[in-house]
Amino acid sequence: MNNKQIARLLKETAQLLELTGSNPFRIRAYSQAARALERLEQPASDLLAEGTLEGIPGIGKGLAAQIAELSERGSFGVRDDLLATVPPGLLDVLQIKGLGPKKVRTLWQTLGVTSLESLEAAAESGQIAQLQGFGARTATALLDNLQALQAHRSRRRYADALPPALSALNALRREQTVLRAELTGDLRRCMETVDRVEILFATKEDGAVLPAWMTNLPRCPVENDHLVESREGRLPDGLPMIYHRVLAGRFGTAWWFTTGARTYVEDAIRRKGPLPTVPAEADLFRFWNIPFRPPELREVPTIPIDPDLRLITVEVLRGTLHNHTTYSDGTHTLAEMAEAARDIGLEYLGVSDHSRSLRIANGMPVERVRLQQEEIRRLNERYARDSEPFRILSGIECDILADGSLDYPDEVLATFDFVVASIHSGFNMTEEEATERILRAVAHPATCILGHPTGRLLLARSGYPIDHHAVIAACAAHGVAIELNASPHRLDLDWRWIHEATRRGVLISINPDAHTREQLGNVRWGVAVARKGALTPDQCLNACSLEELLDWLRRRRSLPPESTGLGRRHIQG
Repeated sequence: MNNKQIARLLKETAQLLELTGSNPFRIRAYSQAARALERLEQPASDLLAEGTLEGIPGIGKGLAAQIAELSERGSFGVRDDLLATVPPGLLDVLQIKGLGPKKVRTLWQTLGVTSLESLEAAAESGQIAQLQGFGARTATALLDNLQALQAHRSRRRYADALPPALSALNALRREQTVLRAELTGDLRRCMETVDRVEILFATKEDGAVLPAWMTNLPRCPVENDHLVESREGRLPDGLPMIYHRVLAGRFGTAWWFTTGARTYVEDAIRRKGPLPTVPAEADLFRFWNIPFRPPELREVPTIPIDPDLRLITVEVLRGTLHNHTTYSDGTHTLAEMAEAARDIGLEYLGVSDHSRSLRIANGMPVERVRLQQEEIRRLNERYARDSEPFRILSGIECDILADGSLDYPDEVLATFDFVVASIHSGFNMTEEEATERILRAVAHPATCILGHPTGRLLLARSGYPIDHHAVIAACAAHGVAIELNASPHRLDLDWRWIHEATRRGVLISINPDAHTREQLGNVRWGVAVARKGALTPDQCLNACSLEELLDWLRRRRSLPPESTGLGRRHIQG
């Protein structure tokens, strides 16, 4: 088990202890141990092997032994005992937004709520609305959150499904009877969430014995004549995994068919007739005499394909903007984040810690802004003497306040190299209110990038509704880039709006929203979905060199309101 998985089970144990009315100090111990593991850079398994885990602050000898047991068998004695004392359905109830262990304990002991079904019944009957400390508004919100959870429980975020899918794929590739194996379906198309993992594998034309472990998996209906059979397994977290078997000579046809999207496949078959049998997918496009369409772009076949199309890749990104440090809610220092960015070959790191109003994230008062900017100056002086150029840019993730104004006075905003304007509070807005709030922020001369435009959290929060057409038009008019926040929990701007934005000349900034050094790698998730919007390097702000970016920022500060937006052709011109 990795650190994240162990931490999740320790947090669950703390919740179970609170549900059963345990000692607050004991509850806190498990919570602190979970946080300690989340901050660890080295795998807990390595520290256990070295015998040094119990030296980590927050983890004593007893907890280290329990973590060892967790790593070995996926649970430990205390957790087992707690699970035996509470109805199993209460763990599901704890997942409902707005319900902590104390409230769940009240619902359990007062109304007999022990499952999602009984929670729904208690809310619909009015019992929760009448309960002290809850009320009608809370009951309505619980029903909404319950429906959202039920809709999302069968899905996984792309970043969560991909690693175990690749592990399964690599295991299959090691089987002697397997000639070729590839990911297919939603994962191959880089959908932001998936409800299954699909793998296509080829065996010899004369047939072959399946891997022994696969023969025990139940068969699924075969959706295409080019497939020999399909079988269903499960990932460790319960997500379905479908294995499609095909003969080697039909691999290309089957890969195209199983990749989807379904509407794209059905439309192509309707227009072009029966599928030819080909061993390579590219052969199918040659047979049809049309340009190869990358899997990511098969979701929206109306996006035109140029034979010379070059979609964005991680390798073309020259720098990263929107990153956090210990000056607000980041885990690593400014210097540590800068060195991590240099180590992965970037030319610049844009630091954009939270602004002063976001106190929950340790937002920076003006005095701390000045301290950070002074440290940036000192570090940049040192980097200027190095043979390989690197620069830290002083930015801010500035809160868009309720009236659309920004969180600092203009004289403070003028001290930053760039400003990312984002909403972090007051999400309960109508589309008109949210759109007007954003439009006012976009019109501010200091705003350079609109951060995570809808505030969504995939499979957790849908975000506030906005008029995307109006927001994109405003960004084009004011020369403001739009962020594609690459955190796998956000992926916001939604890729479905990228093509419209770039068509109007709006640059997209793929930002990791990194709060740790490791999260600088989040850009891979942003790039994956950006390709679904047909984003190319010359449409991406941080594919610019440092000189191009600085030129764009200078132009941005003096951009007239009637401008129709900046593209790289303007940057280079």
